Amino acid sequence: MNLASFAELAVRLVNSAPGGDEDPLRSCPAFSEFVADRTFLAGPVTQDDLDRLKLLRRELATIFVAAAEADQAKVAAKLNALLVTHPLHPVIVSHEGDERWHFHLHESGSVADRYAAGAVSGLAMIATQVGVHKIGICAMATCERAFIDGSSNRSRRYCSEHRAAKGNVMTLRGQGRQPAHRHSESTVSEAS
Repeated sequence: MNLASFAELAVRLVNSAPGGDEDPLRSCPAFSEFVADRTFLAGPVTQDDLDRLKLLRRELATIFVAAAEADQAKVAAKLNALLVTHPLHPVIVSHEGDERWHFHLHESGSVADRYAAGAVSGLAMIATQVGVHKIGICAMATCERAFIDGSSNRSRRYCSEHRAAKGNVMTLRGQGRQPAHRHSESTVSEAS
């Protein structure tokens, strides 16, 4: 089971918070497009699925906030509650031509069931195997986007949207006071 892949479902859902026409939970076709790259989430989507995923989005957001506040007990309690509500149904599979066996999520239940099981279990595995400190909320004051810190030294503090802005600030500080037109061409730091 790929931890980052399933935990990314949690990040994607939290970061899809209502933005009018951009909310993938606004309609069944919008959600299908949102998860088109995840074949195990293919299938009919209902309004009930969308309503359940809206609730899950709020619950997951509280976990990211608690992790950003270093409240490990709250993260664990909330994840435990979600693991009971959205149980994982793994199966062991091997793909044609590949001798390695690995976990997949069983493709039973509704789309909301499969999404929730993947997101919650992925986030729980990140919290237990690499630490709650890897779960975060962007440090930019005006941003509430969630992220998983994949850095080896716990250095990430910004979501992918604001890493470029942070990198530009760091580059500007390193360059001193150069003409403004040169700053727009500065390189962006990938580590944040």
